[in-house]
Amino acid sequence: MAQKKKKDKEDVLHVLKIILAVLLLVAGVLLAAASYYMGRQVFTDEPVSDSRTTAVTYDITIEQGESTLLVGWDLSRHGVIRSGIAFFIQSKVYDCKIAPGTYSVNSKSSSKEIIKYLNQEYLRKKALEAQENDQ
Repeated sequence: MAQKKKKDKEDVLHVLKIILAVLLLVAGVLLAAASYYMGRQVFTDEPVSDSRTTAVTYDITIEQGESTLLVGWDLSRHGVIRSGIAFFIQSKVYDCKIAPGTYSVNSKSSSKEIIKYLNQEYLRKKALEAQENDQ
């Protein structure tokens, strides 16, 4: 009888190990798919709208100290870009600085183009401030 209980316990542990292995495999596949999807969003620069779709134009107001993650989420929520997280990662890759203000952006621009535009506006505002300080 003790032998049968020991065998049953070993069988249950064996089944649990198989279930755990399958769960880990599924988690690994899901993680790989999510990583591929995020990498594709970050490194393929496609706008949300093209010539066949209607562009979404949005006036975004950026406050002093607002993070690019919040800016990305706002743009994503309004249909201008696909992913706020991908926008955040791109802003770090392209070393984007954003000045407070209101900017008009649309979904026919790629995330990279929007980042470049926001960074150019930041540099333009900094140049104006420096010019005013010199006078």
